[in-house]
Amino acid sequence: MIKKLLIITIFGILLQSCQESEKSDSVARTQEEKKWDIETLNHRAVQHLDATKWDMKLFNQDIETYNMYSEIFQSYPLNKSPFPVAEYDYAVSSIPFLIEMDSTVFKGVRIGEYENPESEKIIDKLTLLVLTNDKDAEETTLVDSRNYPYLTAQGIFKVISNEFDWVFSASPDGFSTLLLNMKLFDLRFGETIIIYPQTDKSFLYEQIKDSPNNYGDFEDFKKSLVNNPKVKKQLISEKNIN
Repeated sequence: MIKKLLIITIFGILLQSCQESEKSDSVARTQEEKKWDIETLNHRAVQHLDATKWDMKLFNQDIETYNMYSEIFQSYPLNKSPFPVAEYDYAVSSIPFLIEMDSTVFKGVRIGEYENPESEKIIDKLTLLVLTNDKDAEETTLVDSRNYPYLTAQGIFKVISNEFDWVFSASPDGFSTLLLNMKLFDLRFGETIIIYPQTDKSFLYEQIKDSPNNYGDFEDFKKSLVNNPKVKKQLISEKNIN
């Protein structure tokens, strides 16, 4: 267990280092490339197939990292194998958080992207929460910039009676999806997803048209969330707390 925790810690540091490197050392995008439509997305897809456009330094770095931490990558819902991509300029973000209310605990994660690699401003694309009575419940997340201009992430929530595997993808044209235990959420109808595990291994859920992007302070978002009438209704029943 200690060895596993050590590896995860090292991997977390390495992943953060890679993301910071991507943030500061990648090539600049043109103004045209920032306006993503079907034509520019197709152009990007063609670049990925052109070996002369590949970032070989990044590709070799990914191969080395995978060989060192393949067991960790394979533990996620989708194995993260190395693959070549054209050079890009993109920085991504994953922020875990906790909401505690008496014995009730929400464990959550925010997935987003930096407004631009030189900015400190993060634009959230997904806020995912799982209701649990255990603040030490296991949550692991891997957010990936390699599919730029698409934002991708995946992770696992382990609670007492269930395990939730999830995969997320956001397209620059505004279409985003979350697939959680084979339940598909179209995030055009709400970027905040709350999962309520049940004692019979099933789960209930809520999709809310709100986001941390709408608040100057994340604490204000959390207050709004717990005061949401739909959330309050779910919390009335103790059988939802797992």
